[in-house]
Amino acid sequence: MGRVRAAVAAPGVILGRCNPYGAESGGPKRILGGLYGPASARTDDMHLPESVAQGEWPCERRADVRCRMVCRCQHRGQVMDLCSWHDDTVYGGEMVAGVLRQVSRKVRQHGHFEEIQKRQAGSCPACLFPPPYGDLMKEVQAWQADLSRLYYAGRWRTPLAQEIRIKVDDAGKLMDLARAQGIIHNCPLELIPVS
Repeated sequence: MGRVRAAVAAPGVILGRCNPYGAESGGPKRILGGLYGPASARTDDMHLPESVAQGEWPCERRADVRCRMVCRCQHRGQVMDLCSWHDDTVYGGEMVAGVLRQVSRKVRQHGHFEEIQKRQAGSCPACLFPPPYGDLMKEVQAWQADLSRLYYAGRWRTPLAQEIRIKVDDAGKLMDLARAQGIIHNCPLELIPVS
């Protein structure tokens, strides 16, 4: 929290709205560190508001800190303007003289800075999927989608399905070997305030 206060207190820095997922800058550009393109965040079939369906997930709060994700291998993410701790009004009910009435109170809430650091900073995408393993993972996902179609078409036990299962298994063995050799590794990220 000390680092956030230092960045928030920087004089002369005016930040816009919190922009954790690209709603303020035209939508997400680099999903999972650039492994996927902007369209991969779309959720058209879920009947959500348009901005959410585009994968933007807007935040109405003002940004308190400019920061970027950095791992110990020095991979650096894009600069983000994020909200930090804030007070929210929450409502509840209480019985007074046999009558239920609505009451409000202020509750201290995590902002996107704290939430992203807590929940979305466990692994650096560049360390998990170094070249050529990112492309290999995309191939595996495409093969798995093919297998799904074959399964639902009643063709799970065909030679084609078996050939695809072997490809998926071989790719998994390549990734296991790269992990054992330290080529693929789990490198936690830290949100670092920047000016």
